[in-house]
Amino acid sequence: MIARIATTLSGIVLIIYGAIAAISPLPLGVPLIVLGFIMIAGANPAARPLIRWMREHWRWFDFLVGHIARRSPRRFKDVLEETAPNRDSGN
Repeated sequence: MIARIATTLSGIVLIIYGAIAAISPLPLGVPLIVLGFIMIAGANPAARPLIRWMREHWRWFDFLVGHIARRSPRRFKDVLEETAPNRDSGN
């Protein structure tokens, strides 16, 4: 339980820091935001529909998540495969 809360808080901090870093000259903000969402999705199953929606509607987000998923530990790969958009629906 404490690990889940710590992971969620770390993900939120990464998202906030990524949003701040996105306006800086270095292009580091977007990967930090994606990593924060991945951490939250790994810790909270309730957040996975939001991640799936984001991947269905934002191609760049889906690309970054897929890119990170190929290099992630097995635990995160399983979560990211679960949040993969359904390409059969014609979206």
